[in-house]
Amino acid sequence: MSLCPVINGFVSLWWKGVKMARKKFQQDTKYADYDLDGDGTITDQELEAARQIKEEEAELRKMRAQRRMATATLVAMGAFTLAMFFVPIERVEALSGISDLFFLSAAGIVGAYMGMSAWMSRK
Repeated sequence: MSLCPVINGFVSLWWKGVKMARKKFQQDTKYADYDLDGDGTITDQELEAARQIKEEEAELRKMRAQRRMATATLVAMGAFTLAMFFVPIERVEALSGISDLFFLSAAGIVGAYMGMSAWMSRK
C-alpha cells in the first residue's frame, strides 16, 4: 500500500513532463513550419526533426559548393590548356612557371575534393 503514492507521484511527474514537452506558439510565427502534424502544438520531437533537417540542408549546401568549386577548377584547367595551343611559343615559355603552379594547385583542389568525397561515402 505504501508503494501506491510513490507510483502515483511518479506517474503524475511523468504526465507533467509530457505536458511540458509540448510548446504552443503564435499562429503566424516563423516556427509554425515546425508543427509537422498540424495540431497547433510543437513537440520536442518536431523541433528535433526540424533541427536535423536544417543540419542536412546545410551539409548539402556545403557539398554542392565544394562540387562546384572542383568543377570550376577542372574547367579552368581545360580552358588554360586549350588556350596554350593558341598562344605564341614565347609567351608559353614565359608562362611556364606560373602554369606549373596553377596546375599543381588546381590538381590539389580537385584531388582533395575527390578524396574527401570517397572518404565521406565510406562513413
